[in-house]
Amino acid sequence: MKIEKVGDGYAVCADSAEAATRARVREITGDVPLIIADPPYGNILKHTRWDNVGDDEENFVNWMLSWTRMWTDMVLPGGAFYVWGGVGTPRFRPFFRYLADVEKRFRDLEVANLITWSKKRGYGVQHNYLFTREELVYICKGNAKKPRVFNVPYLDELRGYPGYNKKYPAHDERKRRTNVWMDITEIMKGKVHDAQKKQRVMEIPIEVHTNPGEWVIDPFAGSGTTAFAARKLGRRFVVIEKDEKIYEEMVARLRVNEPTEEVVSDHANDQATWTDGSPDPDGHPRDNEDRGTDAV
Repeated sequence: MKIEKVGDGYAVCADSAEAATRARVREITGDVPLIIADPPYGNILKHTRWDNVGDDEENFVNWMLSWTRMWTDMVLPGGAFYVWGGVGTPRFRPFFRYLADVEKRFRDLEVANLITWSKKRGYGVQHNYLFTREELVYICKGNAKKPRVFNVPYLDELRGYPGYNKKYPAHDERKRRTNVWMDITEIMKGKVHDAQKKQRVMEIPIEVHTNPGEWVIDPFAGSGTTAFAARKLGRRFVVIEKDEKIYEEMVARLRVNEPTEEVVSDHANDQATWTDGSPDPDGHPRDNEDRGTDAV
């Protein structure tokens, strides 16, 4: 296991599915308000080693449930646990199984919502609808109707009317974000990881479920998008990557214009300040087809 301080957060080279990794991260952060997991979808990016997982759906789902239990144990009551996934392929649809099993297996977790990221570029075959979607499940630790923090997200688009009626007036002139995200275009070219996501899709859960200075963890960091999102928004982060080559590339990017000021407090609920020197995570010279997850 390798741990490096990168200004406003930590990068860890280790297997996030191992209990020793979780234990070491917990020593750094304590319990946290938000974890965003972007694991392999399984057999989608077949040219990569890390996404070829075999055809045993049950084994893959059990692996997902295992690290879900391990990491949600360190989510604060009312905190949020996000997991990215896809529709899978015929006779191998582990994300569907995961969605059905996670509440049954773990009574302290509730599926609060299932979000669809509606992307711009479609792909598929002639005799079917084109695929433009990825899924993101929002799981609450405890009662989903009583989240620890939920900063209501709004779009830039104005609603154009005062509200449903006088009894239920709108709280903001902007439209409220729904569970279908249509305003975020995927990275069309210049990825630094085969499955890199647009930074904005990581920023939204961070804005919604955390306050400045709090910790965010990404157990499957890939290109480090969650770290850049947390840095931009003034949150601290721990990002974990198993592949040594991908890890070193991620750390090198995080060290570009590394923040020069340390966090004011080591306590998760305190405010923190630092210089935001985040490089543009989307402007790098390599073009790969998009599947959309920073999976490893």
